[in-house]
Amino acid sequence: MKHGTPKGIFVVDNKESTLNAIKQIKKILTITLSQVKSLEENTKEENFDTKKLCEAIITNINILIDTIDKTSKTPLSRDLDYLYKHCLFAVIRVRDNKDFDFIGGVIDVLSNLTEGWERVDSSIKKAPAFGW
Repeated sequence: MKHGTPKGIFVVDNKESTLNAIKQIKKILTITLSQVKSLEENTKEENFDTKKLCEAIITNINILIDTIDKTSKTPLSRDLDYLYKHCLFAVIRVRDNKDFDFIGGVIDVLSNLTEGWERVDSSIKKAPAFGW
């Protein structure tokens, strides 16, 4: 477990653990989305520390990647891995080359993932039969 975030979110043991894991993922996604928006908003600022913010975003994306259960090889795991790595690639381009071309896509991806996790969280909370 890295940074207190569960590895392999798709293999958690019970409803309480699942809800806690989702809460942590949503928190990291929300923070990361806010950071990426800040990065986009400050593209022209000379005194803005782009590299430092990129490093923080990269750390968060790596935490998100670590939450994926890569042993299950499900389409969802593969898709999340691809999407997170797309975001990672775009942020590395900003950090290394000051290339902001893909940042809008990162915002879209993170926004959609955040919304998706909100739906999952809501569904689990409403499901009385969920849990062991």
